[in-house]
Amino acid sequence: MLPTTRITVDLARPEDFDRVGEIGVAAYRAVLDLSEDYATALRDVAARAADAVVLVARAGREVLGSLTLAAAGTDWADIAVGDELEIRMFTVDPGAQRRGAGEALLRAAAEWAGEHAFPALVLSVVSAEGPGAPHRLYERLGYRRVPSRDYVGGWDPHPQMWFYELRL
Repeated sequence: MLPTTRITVDLARPEDFDRVGEIGVAAYRAVLDLSEDYATALRDVAARAADAVVLVARAGREVLGSLTLAAAGTDWADIAVGDELEIRMFTVDPGAQRRGAGEALLRAAAEWAGEHAFPALVLSVVSAEGPGAPHRLYERLGYRRVPSRDYVGGWDPHPQMWFYELRL
């Protein structure tokens, strides 16, 4: 058996920003018809990090993925309301998936939210099932579907988005 490198999660640093942007675009392009506008937003990690919290999963020095945490009412939040904290732009490098980076990021997000007195984490995901669908991971970590908050995404081809919530 080959030795494995432990996955750690910390705040994104400026030297991570280009890699985080590349991962975001690659991960979204693997599952969606990504618009250039959204690809630009994914690449602009510096803007997100200035106004929101960007967490990065690493194996040693290798950046494997990231997510953004945005409080309701801030520029990066889309679906959070009241005192919820929203997970946005949750991506793992397609070549590094199934190594635990996604789970490590979600656990770190819940820890960060709890430390900062947020009572709930929320996120949305395209409803399509299949290989790589994250729904099972969310549910295993305690997130629950809230169908009354599902919505239709605002881009072509207008996918159905499922809403998930984790009460802390």
